[in-house]
Amino acid sequence: MLCYARFRDRLGSLTNGSGKLPDKIIEVRDVDFSRGNRTIFRNLNLTIERGQVTAIMGPSGTGKTTLLQLITRQLRPDRGQVLVDGVDIATLSQAQLYQLRQRFGVLFQNGALLTDMSVFENVAFPIREHTRLPDSLIRHVVLTKLHAVGLRGAADLMPSQLSGGMARRVALARAIAMDPDILLYDEPFVGLDPISMGVIVKLVGQLNDALDITSIVVSHDVHDVAAVADFSYVIADGDVAASGTPEELRNTSSELVKQFMHGLPDGPVGFHYDAPDYAEQLLGTRSDSR
Repeated sequence: MLCYARFRDRLGSLTNGSGKLPDKIIEVRDVDFSRGNRTIFRNLNLTIERGQVTAIMGPSGTGKTTLLQLITRQLRPDRGQVLVDGVDIATLSQAQLYQLRQRFGVLFQNGALLTDMSVFENVAFPIREHTRLPDSLIRHVVLTKLHAVGLRGAADLMPSQLSGGMARRVALARAIAMDPDILLYDEPFVGLDPISMGVIVKLVGQLNDALDITSIVVSHDVHDVAAVADFSYVIADGDVAASGTPEELRNTSSELVKQFMHGLPDGPVGFHYDAPDYAEQLLGTRSDSR
């Protein structure tokens, strides 16, 4: 097993010998991030409280998934810091980063199940990758995780035999297979029917409490996020447009947040992407028209 002494020592200093870690498990401090000439974040600041379900919401294209990639250091900020338990993850070596990532479980947007593996083997995959547990114990863990999401009886099925909601639940079982401290949900409700969506919403809250973990839910589904989130951030224009409990966000005075929370067609978030004058572009009177 790779040595992770530096990270452990840093955590020890943070607890002051009490064994209790700070309430803020993740901190994003003054982060700037761009893709080419497009600014995604500008002086972004937010904190994720330990043990809570925190929602990251906002209009499409505002960088919600990008934020998850920064938190897991798949991407590096142009400026600022991302801290996990007080440790700047930019300072970690590749070996330390690899071990840190084992503290995370991820539910990808579309489940991302391995199509040539059974349900059982999909859930077993991270356990086989990161541990040397015997098959008997792996079987016990996998069946326990599948039971937690109500799919123990589907262990021998292939992904092609699953409904969309079942596939999402299998992906969730895989995400918790390594008993993570932090569970990341990237648009977990997309494409689900109302019943499946209700099941996933319920599981998010139940697993967070039962496993004593911290959950970050990236979504633009206002209604269902409000049912499970303890605290929410709305991101727009590269920064936090508003934050608070779901009730506080519903009663916001911000026109942008009000438009998003209530699904209004008219408001600060326009329908059209920035473009040259329509008539001029159609008639070809501009030198840059296409």
